[in-house]
Amino acid sequence: MRPPAKSVPILDQSGKRTPVPSAPDRPRRGRPRADQAGQIEERIITVASSLFLEQGFGRTTVDQIADLAHTGKTTLYARFPTKEALFSAVVLRYVDELQARMAIVPTNGTPKERLVQVGIELANLTLAEESIALMRLTIAEAKAFPELGREGFRIGFGGCVRCIAQCLATDGSNAAVTDATPLAARFVEMALHPLYMHAFSGADLAGLCERATRDVPEVAEILLSGRC
Repeated sequence: MRPPAKSVPILDQSGKRTPVPSAPDRPRRGRPRADQAGQIEERIITVASSLFLEQGFGRTTVDQIADLAHTGKTTLYARFPTKEALFSAVVLRYVDELQARMAIVPTNGTPKERLVQVGIELANLTLAEESIALMRLTIAEAKAFPELGREGFRIGFGGCVRCIAQCLATDGSNAAVTDATPLAARFVEMALHPLYMHAFSGADLAGLCERATRDVPEVAEILLSGRC
């Protein structure tokens, strides 16, 4: 550590020495505050998400991410030791956001009316370009990241099922939601998964959302009438 700079005396017009205040010490660099660290991580994940979706995992480099995120590679690696860890963070952030947006469940209307409302909302939410692109990317990288693929499916599928189960539950108790879960899982598999398969093949997403307005009520009728 350098000692503080001393004042350098000069002579004034009377010949007396007058000390000149030294320049203030430069601010010391240190670790970013907690809020700054969170902003840095969020910026890195946002940039990485855009690059992964645009270029794929293999063609995206850490240098590109660090450059566009305006951060050093040392800072990036301190938070995400590998590109794989960063890819995991991108997928898990998306899943968390999806679950947060699926958290509102209607309480009015008949079970079928509630089921149709939630089913169509879920279709519109998940049949979006970013959602389908990330699903495709996760599937494409499943061989390299099997745990990530399984976890992403588990959380995403589980979030949809839980939302449906909550709207089917006879009351708000955990027991009622648990009882409704098997039927909710069957609904997601019958009403939503076929739409995703078409989306992965390049079908028009707006057209699939329109189709959901027909498929969801049909599946709801089949399941609630006990025909399946």
